[in-house]
Amino acid sequence: MHNPFDTIVKRIGKEVLSPSGATTINDPIYPETQYADLHHRPDPGRRAERARLGLLGQLASVDCLIEVYSEPPGGEEFRACLSKHLAVWQQRAREERARKKRPEPRPPEAAEPFLWIIAAGTPITLLAKLKAEPAAMWPAGIHLVGDEILRIGVVDASKLPRDSSTLLIRIMAGGRVMTRAIPELADLPADAYVRSGAEPLLLQYNHLLQATASLTPEQEEFLTMMLKTWEQLKTEARTEGRAQGLAEGRAEGRAEGRAQAGAKHLLGLRVGSRDWRACHTCGWTCRTFAPCSRAFQDLVF
Repeated sequence: MHNPFDTIVKRIGKEVLSPSGATTINDPIYPETQYADLHHRPDPGRRAERARLGLLGQLASVDCLIEVYSEPPGGEEFRACLSKHLAVWQQRAREERARKKRPEPRPPEAAEPFLWIIAAGTPITLLAKLKAEPAAMWPAGIHLVGDEILRIGVVDASKLPRDSSTLLIRIMAGGRVMTRAIPELADLPADAYVRSGAEPLLLQYNHLLQATASLTPEQEEFLTMMLKTWEQLKTEARTEGRAQGLAEGRAEGRAEGRAQAGAKHLLGLRVGSRDWRACHTCGWTCRTFAPCSRAFQDLVF
């Protein structure tokens, strides 16, 4: 993956996956050093944490590499991913052979590793040449390659159902798929796990692009969507705040009116005039007279 969103995608993936197992960014793969976008090793005891991630949590239920492309990958990109995948497999085989030579009890064998390639666009040519089949029992947009021999899945994020279960994957895919997912993210409750994991990093990416001199059309669309979405959120928040304030103000206004009447009598102030004298108790001059309302509460009521 070679685009400005690269680092943000990896950080979002690590942020949301780490609570459910060890997750490494740019994990080095030997013997010839290569780097996986994300390498996730799930903790069997953290199924609840994975369940919060929707489809991403299902993909990450076994040891897996996750490679992300904001454009449809071709043969060269697929071979690079396959090379990393096979290297991880061979590395695990070496570790397993070494464990068998040790006398201590061995842990149960984990499922063999999986490679997930997430693409923002449909890799039509690649899927056709690989004879990749739509995956049964998985949502639309997921194709499997090589059955249990290779254990590879290609996720076309643009074809995934547009619901909350696929939201993280669509954001991680980048490109226009990510841009279209931003309003859905903003619609989630502020304390939703998916939103708290992705939103801060999207805002960082937004700031990064604002300082960039030359933008691609997709990056400009992203900035426009971010501005539109967060401006709408601010408008809704102001509307909600005004409605709440009006409701609270009616109740407070009735009590305050009685307090002002008592304070007017006690201090000889002309309520509604700009030349009120300062309150004898708190020293404030206040058009709403709220401090004096509190000060004279016992006298008025």
